[in-house]
Amino acid sequence: MKRLIAPLFILAAALAASAVPQRTIPAGERAERAYEGSEWASAAALYEIAIDHRPDSAQLYSRAIVASELAGDTAAAPDLVERAMAHGVGLSALLGAVRRESFAVGEGDTYAAFLRRLRREMPWMGRPLDNELLSYYVFRRDGAGMVKYARIMLQGLPDSADYLSILAEGYLLAGDSDQAVATWEHILSLYPEHYDTLINLGNYYIASGRRPWALEYLRRAQNIHPTPYVAGILSNI
Repeated sequence: MKRLIAPLFILAAALAASAVPQRTIPAGERAERAYEGSEWASAAALYEIAIDHRPDSAQLYSRAIVASELAGDTAAAPDLVERAMAHGVGLSALLGAVRRESFAVGEGDTYAAFLRRLRREMPWMGRPLDNELLSYYVFRRDGAGMVKYARIMLQGLPDSADYLSILAEGYLLAGDSDQAVATWEHILSLYPEHYDTLINLGNYYIASGRRPWALEYLRRAQNIHPTPYVAGILSNI
């Protein structure tokens, strides 16, 4: 009888172990693994499942968008954006998350392509998307892009000093210094004491060897907001 106890105990333990359900890996965890491994199609499909369980997560939507874009599924983004917004995810928060994820995987250009496509397919969100594209090109120091989208934004706010300043800088980066100077002068015609514009013009004229012109703008800037930096430049001219 004693000989039967040990085998019976082992059999009972085995049966008990087989009755315990194995851990099911959540879709979100599997999606992360696929995403980290650059398995974009799998990640996109798994994030869709994860979103069903957490439809208010900006991170899940952003990763689903990036994975879909990199998998070549360019039709997924508008639907994901609409669903995110319908569940209380703000457009600004969502775009910020997509931007971070795109740059984190080294695909900044994918983010710009996503924005342009979204702009075409969701024209009712044109202005915030144009503004985000402008921010992207400012970050990239892309002169042509800065000029294009600054001019678009100026159509709604023609006297915006911020957009005009970006426009001038874009012209300068694109190699069109005449247009940059003309834009800076236009800013001063609207805002004669715009400090940054006075500094930009002063520095431009120093770099181009026209020091008497630089003196005029830098003195005006120093009168508005005295700084050791400007004082040092003036003393050296």
